[in-house]
Formats: sequence, C-alpha cells, structure tokens
Amino acid sequence: MNVTARPDTEWVTRTPSTPTTFTQAFTYALDPTAAQASAMLSHVGGSRFAYNALLGLVKDNWDGNRAKKEAGLEVTKNDWVSTSHFGLLYLWAEKRDELAPWWAENGSSTYNDTARRLAASFTNFRKGRSKFLHFKRRGQSGSVRLMGPAVRLDDSHHVRISRIGEVKTYESTRKLYRHLERGTGRIVAATLRHRNGKWQVSFTAEVTRQLPATRTPERIIGVDLGITTLYTGATPDAKQVLEVDNPHHLVKAQRSLAHAQRVASRRQGPKKGVAPSNRWCRANTRVQQVHAHVANARKDQIHQVTTRLAKDYDVIVVENLNVKGMVKNHSLAKHISDAAWAEFTRQLDYKTRWYGSTLVKADRFYPSSKTLQSLRDSQSHTVPW
Repeated sequence: MNVTARPDTEWVTRTPSTPTTFTQAFTYALDPTAAQASAMLSHVGGSRFAYNALLGLVKDNWDGNRAKKEAGLEVTKNDWVSTSHFGLLYLWAEKRDELAPWWAENGSSTYNDTARRLAASFTNFRKGRSKFLHFKRRGQSGSVRLMGPAVRLDDSHHVRISRIGEVKTYESTRKLYRHLERGTGRIVAATLRHRNGKWQVSFTAEVTRQLPATRTPERIIGVDLGITTLYTGATPDAKQVLEVDNPHHLVKAQRSLAHAQRVASRRQGPKKGVAPSNRWCRANTRVQQVHAHVANARKDQIHQVTTRLAKDYDVIVVENLNVKGMVKNHSLAKHISDAAWAEFTRQLDYKTRWYGSTLVKADRFYPSSKTLQSLRDSQSHTVPW
C-alpha cells in the first residue's frame, strides 16, 4: 500500500516527563498443589453457585409479583427485590446460611464480585443491551474474580491468594513485580481461571509509564491486511519492506482437532440431568488444548509483528476493515477469523502510544490491495520480514 502522510493529521506531542497511567493485564500460568487446586475449584464453584442462587431468587420474586398482578392484587415497590450491587449482597447475606452453609470456606470477595457482575447483567437487560439472564452451567472451565487485597505477589515466582496460600507460577512475574517494587504499579483485581485443565491468574493492574514524545513522522509504513499474505507493508517511496505469510494456524490444526472432537463425540457428554463421564472430560480437555495452542500461536505472532512495527516506524497506516460484515461470507469466515485482523489493530493502538509512534486508520474504501498489486508488478525485489 503506497501511503503518504496526510496533511490534516494532527501530531500530538507528549512531554517525556509526564507520567501516564494505563490499565494493563498480566496473565501467568499457575502450578498449584492438589490441595490448592481443590481450594481454587471451591472458589470457582462458590461463585457460580451464588450467581445461580441470586438469579433464582430474583426470578422467583419477579414471577410471584407478576402472578399477583394478573390476579388483581396490589404489588408495591417494596415487594420487588433490589438488583443493585449492594441489594444483591444484602440478599445473599440473608439467604447464604440457608442456601450454602459452606459459604465461609471461600473468600468474601468471591461473592462480592458475583453480586457486582449479576447487577451489571440486570442493568444491561433493562437497557435492552442483552437478553434475560441464564443460569451458569457447571463445566470444565470457570473463573472467579478477586479484588486487589485478596491477591498479591510475594516475589517474582509466587502469588499469595487469600484462603488458598502461596501458589507457585510456571513463569516469572518480574514485569509486574518490578512495577510493584518501584511503586509504579498497583493491583486492582485478579481473575483465577480454570481452562483446558490448567490454572492461570490474570492481574488487572494500574501501571504508570513515562510515555516518550511523539516521534517526527519520518519513517512511514502502510500495512495491507490479507488472507494469503497476512501483512504486507510499503513505504511512501513505493518500496515493499514487509511481507508476512499467513501460517493458517487453525487450518493446520484441523486434522488433530477433528480427531480429538471425534473421540469426544463417542463419550458420554453433559446432558440435562446427566453428568458427563470422566472419559468425556479428558477427551474434551484435549479438544480445548488444541484450540488453546492455535490461539497462543496466533497471539504470539501478532505480538512479534506489532512490537517491531511500533518500534521501527514513526507512522503506521492500517486499513479500517469491516470485519463484522466480512465474516458473513461463509466461504471466508473461518480464514478471516483465523487472521485476527481486529486483534492486530488493537495491539498496534496501544503499542504505538507506548513507543511514541502514531497509528492512522485509513478509510476502508481506500484501494490498498489494488495499489499493492501495482506495486508488486513494478518492483522486482521483495524484502521479507
């Protein structure tokens, strides 16, 4: 894509000494003991149980009041239970001993977050942003969100969780730990997640960074997104400097994915009133592991390309594609989703701010692919990346 700097582009100059606070996520794989894994499952199950219990109480209250209205009885405002965050917390405190005598085994932030998420879901339902809430099903995956004081880092290899203890991590947490040591980071919350038979913790932290000043627009690159060739970049002087072939992570994993899905389909899966067999759980875990491998490989490649672009170029121009409309083409939907163009643009958006470069989103009707084809015809050399 042959791109020149737009004259109407405003270059925002930042002072290097001005600190800026970002909300950033740090995800790490955990290596818990058997007792710690059991305690984590208790927290996840407790969160799911409280969510379903509160939703059931609210639903019963609404159904009862609706029946009273149909019978001609008067229903006052006090007859309706509150679906606010604190209203649901008070309702849980009133009913928890009856519904869940074991509630004290888990941390209090487990139920606090459950009430917060349920209240937000009711708000979305009232405003027409979502359908009526449904009960959460017990399965192989689950998560629970703990507030900042309930989770902290003891060192760069251990996470201390309230009611669970010190849990070892598979990888070093030094990036987040150094921010905490310097006082440039603060843990807001942490999410414990059980997926694909593995545990991981995702920290939501407020990190203060010294952003560099916006660089002078000297090195400019336009990036064209495609399917056969994933990313193609060219400079304003019609020189192609970037070409990344599409590795087709999902297509390459189709054979192993199909085999794992066939094995899982022959097992006794979850049905209404019937628990899945242990063999189905193991087989389904293998299916999820294939999906996780594809997602991790795709994300790793995007991180490498976007980081290098943000560091090496002052201005990066990408297409503002209508991905939502493009995936309606059933012949290309799988390949478009596998390309993850939206994730590529999202990562460029925050990384350009980190490194002082500028991201410009070109109009989706700009003929970038045709311009690129004419560039390829006129250029006899290609510099692969």
